[in-house]
Amino acid sequence: MTRFLQVTKDVTVESLHVYWGLLKIMAPVMIIVEIGIRFGIVDIISKWCEPVMSLVGLPAETALVLATNLLVGIYGAGAALVTLSGDISLTVANMTVLGGMLLFAHSLPIEQTLVKKTGVSVIFSTAVRLLAAMLYAWICHLIFSTFDIFGDPANILIAAGADSSDGSWLEWIKSSALGLFWVFWILFFLISMLRIMDATGLTRLITRMLTPGLKFLGIGPNAAPLAMIGIMLGLAFGGGLIIREIKKGGLKPKSIFISMIFMCFCHSLIEDTLIIMAFGGHWSGVLVGRVLISFLMILPVSYAVLRMSDVTFYRYLFTKPK
Repeated sequence: MTRFLQVTKDVTVESLHVYWGLLKIMAPVMIIVEIGIRFGIVDIISKWCEPVMSLVGLPAETALVLATNLLVGIYGAGAALVTLSGDISLTVANMTVLGGMLLFAHSLPIEQTLVKKTGVSVIFSTAVRLLAAMLYAWICHLIFSTFDIFGDPANILIAAGADSSDGSWLEWIKSSALGLFWVFWILFFLISMLRIMDATGLTRLITRMLTPGLKFLGIGPNAAPLAMIGIMLGLAFGGGLIIREIKKGGLKPKSIFISMIFMCFCHSLIEDTLIIMAFGGHWSGVLVGRVLISFLMILPVSYAVLRMSDVTFYRYLFTKPK
């Protein structure tokens, strides 16, 4: 019982710490988006983006969620989603498609700066992330529309109670506060799940299952464990460890390149997946589909890079870190 109380206390403290950091991101985004809605800015953006979003079956308004995600991150996108959720109807298919796009390409200013520090071309890595997001979305939309699946309304937990009834600022503040209240409990659940997965060995099991695949791609034995950390926990963790190992001179440049590009496609496999499921995405798309597309996209990259001359590789794709 004492152990249980201590773990509960630790999870609560960690959740509050992370939650405070998220509030400083989400609250300003929610205010900016609401102002944009009331002054018609969102409508203008939606009209500009409608042709692109229609290619993957998404409402034009979701372009704002995607743009926020690219610049700020998944939680910023969640804040935009909370604000927009009362004005648009989204299905499970919509949120699976959108959620996958959020997973493939988010926090680009921060994450791509980290990628650049490893020596990988930031232009190439950014381009393939955006390409992966669009390819994933198009394939999912094609499957969902062809077989007419996931057409039920999405259960967006993060937006629970956050829809406005009379359009007043006071009502918006009340509903937004309620939405942010639920964000804490979703975060508490996510952190608890991560602790349970670590304690039961499920995280280690997933790591062992994926490691052989990384070696097949040409990621060397020294880089594979570091890449797995990034895949499971996040690009910042895996990339940071790779940067540290680069300084020791223990990694081959092509192995670094393939590791980082794969992590650009597929990272934070546990936490980010659970977040997108809380947004209403289906696990089959945001987990299984994401991993499959990541492997399908890294295969030709790995094949080409491993057979590429060093002159071409260093000229266009990689700069030796100083």
